[in-house]
Amino acid sequence: MRTLRTALALACVSGALLVGAATPAQAASPTTSAASYAAPDNYHFGTYYTLEACRYFGESLTAAGVWRYYSCRYEWRSGEPQGYYYLYMYN
Repeated sequence: MRTLRTALALACVSGALLVGAATPAQAASPTTSAASYAAPDNYHFGTYYTLEACRYFGESLTAAGVWRYYSCRYEWRSGEPQGYYYLYMYN
């Protein structure tokens, strides 16, 4: 029983540290016009349910130096039950 409690406590502490480390800072996404999303150096990286998830992946890729900028764009498409955040990466 003691081993189980120790493992559970370690898991909780590890989870709290991971959540704290994964919290993105304020997004530094530049403002762009709708026409710039179609630029040749843009890459549609993913589609996310929440703005936080979109910013997290955008910040991760810019911090790693893979891309220079990112932008999260909210779109609601007809026939869909909800809108989604689209992550665009560009240099």
